[in-house]
Formats: sequence, structure tokens, C-alpha cells
Amino acid sequence: MEHLVRIVNEADRQALVWLRQQAGEARVERAARQLGQTSKPFVSALYRYLGVRRPVMHPAASDHVADHSVGDYYLARIRQQLARHIGR
Repeated sequence: MEHLVRIVNEADRQALVWLRQQAGEARVERAARQLGQTSKPFVSALYRYLGVRRPVMHPAASDHVADHSVGDYYLARIRQQLARHIGR
């Protein structure tokens, strides 16, 4: 099915899986072929064409893990600069 639809990222891939489960494989394939006569349609176009509202896809918890140490370092430096400037 992915050969008929333009998949940009993992969220699109998950949305297509959900759509196929909800609307049915045959219905989604027909819509993709109908919309894709000139080029591959985006997943969002399939949702609109089929009249389905796209669910909110929550990223995995691992996507939110980030190291803030560099930002914290620069914020501390900025605060030091501001404190020196105000103290003059």
C-alpha cells in the first residue's frame, strides 16, 4: 500500500496503518488509486477524500528524551551577563 501513498515520516506511516484498519484495505487502496492518477497522494489527502478525521498521534516516550545541559549552560551564562550589566 505504501507504494501508492506518499509517506513523509513515521507519523504518516502510523496514520496510514490506522486508516487502513478503520476504513478497510480495499477502500483505502481505491481512494489512493483515484487520487494518485498523476502523483502519489499524501496521507492527509486520503483522510479528506474518505471523510475520516485523523486521530492525534502521540509520539513515543523516547522521542521526548532530550539532553538540556547545553541549553542550561547558555542560560546560566546569559544570566551572569545580565547580572553583571545590571550591577554596573
